[in-house]
Amino acid sequence: MEMTHTPIPKEEIELFRQLKDLKVIFDVGARTDVDYLEIWPESQHYLFEPNPEFFKELQEKIEGKTNVHALNYGLGDRNGEMGYQNGLQSFVDSWITNNPKVEGNVVVTTKTLDTYIHENGIEQIDFLKIDTEGYEIKVLLGTTGWFHIIKFIQYEHWGKYNNLMIKGLLSEDFDTYDVGYRNVFCMNKNLVSEEERNGLSTYITEHKLAELV
Repeated sequence: MEMTHTPIPKEEIELFRQLKDLKVIFDVGARTDVDYLEIWPESQHYLFEPNPEFFKELQEKIEGKTNVHALNYGLGDRNGEMGYQNGLQSFVDSWITNNPKVEGNVVVTTKTLDTYIHENGIEQIDFLKIDTEGYEIKVLLGTTGWFHIIKFIQYEHWGKYNNLMIKGLLSEDFDTYDVGYRNVFCMNKNLVSEEERNGLSTYITEHKLAELV
């Protein structure tokens, strides 16, 4: 079964282009996308993709790039193994409803971002994108002790209640803005200057990103 996915929308890419001085970029649920790498080719990129077919194609795209770290496992709220449905590109206990009849069920490794940061001495994350088909809140629950080193987060959500849960988790540290379709852009109130936050807020408003569907 050939795997496909929707590319990152151009509006989200243009918002990403507005960000400054991104030295460390984490893409959780990278699939085969290298858009961020093309925009910031000299930055350190960490690409997490548990799907073996996507990962193989991703590896081919980044071959020879020493500043890009591709990891063939998922991030979540615990370390271990988890059932993964290739057809839905999601973990079995994700927010979305999983259909046991979907073909391609496999078992993949998961880690918390907390574990990865400890193991690899990560001191800052300038941009963290999470698009994990309903598993976003689990990724963030495995990250909560490190919000103080993350400048920007962009995540996908699965409905109003799910989004309220995630925004509640982030509310103490981040300003949050709805952008694009089911996506939320977050700015760390302690790491991003008020001037830059105001500028990005104005960009989001002027380009009507909250109205995109």
